[in-house]
Amino acid sequence: MGFHVNKNQNVFYSVKKYAFSAILLLITSHLYAATLTSFKPGKDWHDVDGKIIDCHAGNIIYQHETKTYFWFGEHRGSPSGASCYSSKDLYNWKFRGVALNTGSTQGLKGGFIERPKVAYNKKTGKYVMWFHYENAGSYGLAHQGVAVCDSAPGPYKFLEHFRPNGNQSRDIGMFNDEDGKTYIGYAANRGTSINADVRMVELSEDYLTVTKNDVVTNAHCEGPGVLKWNNKYYLLTSQCKGWDPNPATYYTSSKVCGTYTNMGNPCIGDTKKTTFNSQPGFIFKIPGYTNGFLYMGDRWNGGGSTKSQYVFLPIFITADGKMQLKWYDEWKLDVFTPTTDVKKTENSFKVLMYTNIINQSGLHAYDLIGRDIERALKNISADRKIMNINSGTAKNVVSNGMYIAR
Repeated sequence: MGFHVNKNQNVFYSVKKYAFSAILLLITSHLYAATLTSFKPGKDWHDVDGKIIDCHAGNIIYQHETKTYFWFGEHRGSPSGASCYSSKDLYNWKFRGVALNTGSTQGLKGGFIERPKVAYNKKTGKYVMWFHYENAGSYGLAHQGVAVCDSAPGPYKFLEHFRPNGNQSRDIGMFNDEDGKTYIGYAANRGTSINADVRMVELSEDYLTVTKNDVVTNAHCEGPGVLKWNNKYYLLTSQCKGWDPNPATYYTSSKVCGTYTNMGNPCIGDTKKTTFNSQPGFIFKIPGYTNGFLYMGDRWNGGGSTKSQYVFLPIFITADGKMQLKWYDEWKLDVFTPTTDVKKTENSFKVLMYTNIINQSGLHAYDLIGRDIERALKNISADRKIMNINSGTAKNVVSNGMYIAR
């Protein structure tokens, strides 16, 4: 007599098999997410649910209250629009949804958006998204669009799209200056020459429209990204080569709107002159680091798709003020200098100064703004906190973390 498996048993085994597979997939996804402790430029990047991240040519902002990063970019899957991801460490990202859906938004239906950028306006408490908008199948409209939301993930309310001050606008970048002003850098025409110039336009105080402060920067021409270091502005761009990678160029200026000076290619060791097979998208200043500038590049692979990879690399500014972009197969944020280390160095110097004052009789010491403290018994002038420097007060000052010069 042969062994017989009835129909119910087959169903049971099938259900058990698929249940086991689903559990294994779930466990694998979580294990994968837990192992992300570094950047791997150009490699497939999965979110915490194990899915390919779909967030291209966008930007990152940081929400200080929740210590959360939000990454916005082109959502090239369905539905099309702008996607949003969140993270606590810049390595592991959770999909928060499509923040702006072009297919269901009146005024955007039938078109597409590129290079979405978001800024938080402290005065209004609103999150404002800017993007390049075009009609389907054409780049002839050349509009900027704007949308707004009360929360970072969205959904965003579309407001309008238009040509800024009458200028054609395609690739856009965004820069938030220290004074709270925000600017859009955009690829614009010069006469009949498409994307011949990068213009810089200042946004209104609420970030919802553009101002008349809209100037040619003397830079060329796509994917503009801006950083500021030692009161100098650095503008990074690509050439106008469609989806093909090409050598980057960086420019410098003492003013955010220029005029900018061409400083050449910042890439070190990029033998193929393709910006390591990527195009600039944004430069993110990472909080908590004195020199933490993140290059956010896209590897289009001949055309944008859901699987186009990301090339995130550290940007360095040398001691003589040159921008450098180097390739790393893998890297971590510890390549940058934490602000805490700088503070520790400053405090160590101040403690050493007080130690010398306390231990050396008759010493002529100087505080951190250059004033002589003779025999450690000189009062600090009225423009600083008044305190008599002697052994007792000096020890207390050091232990409390309060110093002569601040």
